[in-house]
Amino acid sequence: MAGNHVMIDTGAAVVALCHVQRGSVVVKPGDHVDTGVPFARCGNSGNSMQPHVHVHVQAMNSADPKNAKAIPIAFDGELPRNGEIISAT
Repeated sequence: MAGNHVMIDTGAAVVALCHVQRGSVVVKPGDHVDTGVPFARCGNSGNSMQPHVHVHVQAMNSADPKNAKAIPIAFDGELPRNGEIISAT
């Protein structure tokens, strides 16, 4: 369902980023991911009809989705609206 995905352990939570492009993930388990550094490309792998990156709306307290409990997550700033195209540097 999630297709190609990356799970990032922030120390406070595990955040799942799903449906990334096949073959585009440039990190390995255990790698440190810095803010602003690309880790994969937007795609439509898994159960997806169009390219997008799905940020699991509620972060998880475990990398095992079957046993994880949802916890709140918040973003600084604004998120793009549906259909809005953004460019990230």
